[in-house]
Amino acid sequence: MDGVLLSVLLRKKLSLLARGDVFKKPTANKALRSMRLLPIYRMEDGAGNEQSAKNQLTFNECYEIFRKNGMVLIFPEGYCVSERRLRPMKKGAAKMAFEAIEKYPDLDLQVIPVGMNYSNSGHFREEVCINFGQPIAVQSYMELLKEGKNAKAITDFNSTLYEAMEREMVIIKETANDLVGNQYLIMARNQYKPAFFGFFKRTKKRFLAEKRAANDLNHLSESNPESFETFRNNISNYFATLDKLRIKDKYFSIPLIEKILYFLFTILFTVPALAGFLLNFIPVRLAKNIANAKVKKVEFYDSVYMGSAAIIGIIYSMILIIICMCFMGWSGIFMGIGIRLLGYLFLYWQEAALNTKYWLIILLTKKGRTMKNSLISQRKFILNYFG
Repeated sequence: MDGVLLSVLLRKKLSLLARGDVFKKPTANKALRSMRLLPIYRMEDGAGNEQSAKNQLTFNECYEIFRKNGMVLIFPEGYCVSERRLRPMKKGAAKMAFEAIEKYPDLDLQVIPVGMNYSNSGHFREEVCINFGQPIAVQSYMELLKEGKNAKAITDFNSTLYEAMEREMVIIKETANDLVGNQYLIMARNQYKPAFFGFFKRTKKRFLAEKRAANDLNHLSESNPESFETFRNNISNYFATLDKLRIKDKYFSIPLIEKILYFLFTILFTVPALAGFLLNFIPVRLAKNIANAKVKKVEFYDSVYMGSAAIIGIIYSMILIIICMCFMGWSGIFMGIGIRLLGYLFLYWQEAALNTKYWLIILLTKKGRTMKNSLISQRKFILNYFG
């Protein structure tokens, strides 16, 4: 998803490197290259003795893109793993950058660090926070290269790149702290929830809140393990209570006026939203079935799901419009488009309905009324734990 998201966000032609074994078949090779994907071969993917020669061909293509002021997305860690950690930099990105300026000495090549922070990979309707760091001028390493100190140049470059990327990422250092980290980040994120309508939010408040929360957590884990265990127990109990009530933490960050608006929205649009769900169920279900059947690693789930949904959705829309036109003539085009738009209405209605459900559980159930004040106190204690 990284390449797709950056292409949409930047609105520019962006080439990206992808694992070479998926380019084997001529049809796949042509299709992938038409989407500006370039193959990079690894020993673990079965590249064999031809690895270096094949990769050099791809590198040469990248250098031509750089010469034309184009952009290439590179994954310097060398792995695709969904975790809140930054792995050590491989040498590939540095070697490509240095080879490019050696081939074109006047090239003003810049490496831009990008932090991709997914809220919950592999789940629908989740979020991603994308941050861009300060560009790293590759020409600044030219002196080291001229002196033949290539190893030092690569080490210095990777160190600079690592620090720059780390600043733009939310990192939970210890794997053992992933659960408590994710729970605490949910609470930090809910303090700056996005607008009900809209897709892009160009503020760093959410990221800074999550970054601060992760840093506090990491520091406490390292400096005061006993206090960290107290914090872990508190947040674990809080989320366990939420699960018992079947509500989410975000309920407590929603002001009363929004709860009322969610309630009204739920009531007013129940019928058209449910109609949208039923009329658009087939393409959504098919795409989900394909992703479930084909994808074994969560890192690739979102892209396969989205790609399948896009292709199936286009076919379904065409069939829907043709059927509507058979009964309604040319106006059937608008009916077919309207039916598809009802599917999007359902997504918003579902969110409003869930928020309304949480509100009614607190208001109307004995357990909800009993636990409300305790949950509010627990939440306040957790959020103020670090001052």
